Amino acid sequence: MTHRSKKILSYIISAAVIAAAAYWTASRFLHLGNVEFTDNAQIRQQIVPVNTRVQGYIKEIRFSEYEPVRKGDTLVIIDDADMRLNVARARADYQNALAGLDVAGSAVASANADVAVSETSITEAKVLMDLAATDLARYEKLLQQEAVTRQQYDGAKTDYEAKKARYEMLSRRRSAASTVVDINRRKISQSEAGIELAKALLETAELNLSYTVITAPCDGYTSRKEIQAGQLVQPGQTLLDIVDSAEIWVDANYKETQLRHIEPGSKVRIEVDAVPGKVFEGVVKAISTATGASLSLLPQDNSAGNFVKVRQRVPVRIDFTPDSSPEEMARLRAGMNVECSIEY
Repeated sequence: MTHRSKKILSYIISAAVIAAAAYWTASRFLHLGNVEFTDNAQIRQQIVPVNTRVQGYIKEIRFSEYEPVRKGDTLVIIDDADMRLNVARARADYQNALAGLDVAGSAVASANADVAVSETSITEAKVLMDLAATDLARYEKLLQQEAVTRQQYDGAKTDYEAKKARYEMLSRRRSAASTVVDINRRKISQSEAGIELAKALLETAELNLSYTVITAPCDGYTSRKEIQAGQLVQPGQTLLDIVDSAEIWVDANYKETQLRHIEPGSKVRIEVDAVPGKVFEGVVKAISTATGASLSLLPQDNSAGNFVKVRQRVPVRIDFTPDSSPEEMARLRAGMNVECSIEY
């Protein structure tokens, strides 16, 4: 091969390399056509914290790291000895309150019977008192006519006063019995309130006992295991997280200048860095009504001075279409970086 031929061949190879590099650079960094592209996007899934509602020592751990679980599966068991004691105590208080209501009811029934007997006795005593009053009036007229002796008149008067005293005594006894009835009825109301309180405490104790068995709130995958058997946990403490497998989507942060071509229903091509060579299909579900900066923990305040215009980004939710197989979707993980191209 002549020197000239070698030179021409080297030119051709150099041109081919430059063309290939230019093509790769253009395909990688330039997105021509009716496409809005961003690589500021991540896969999202609901991460559900599993908390304990009661204080206690961990008795048993029934999950491993990153394993699949089903809703309702037992994850952690807390020692329930104290909770069972509380349930037994609350149940005894509830039974005691029920017994107190029975006693109060019996007392009311007895007091009502005493009132009924007193009323019957009062009716009888009033009849006898009225009769004695009539006899006394008759003896008083006869005494004025000297038809009876003073002794007979005094006997009739004494009989009337005795029967009147008995009538008044029975009337006061009936009032006392009625008061006892009212008191016992208030005791019944008090006992009923005590029963409601004891029942609520029993239900609370039983509920706390059920909280000693911690179950999975949803289908998904467990997180790292950072707890140990015998560890003391407090109410509200997070024991683990579960990545909910029921829903998976993409949060893409597009520049505000790109939103004019993006609307719900737009088709999206999704490329996941962890799954090279596979293009997932998606659709725009919703566009945030606020920029990411305004939703941050410390939103910017341009009125404070030193303003520098920064192009804002707006979160866009993208849902996967059902075209992808379950095996391919199972390779995706929350937080993975993706590249999104929205067609318009």
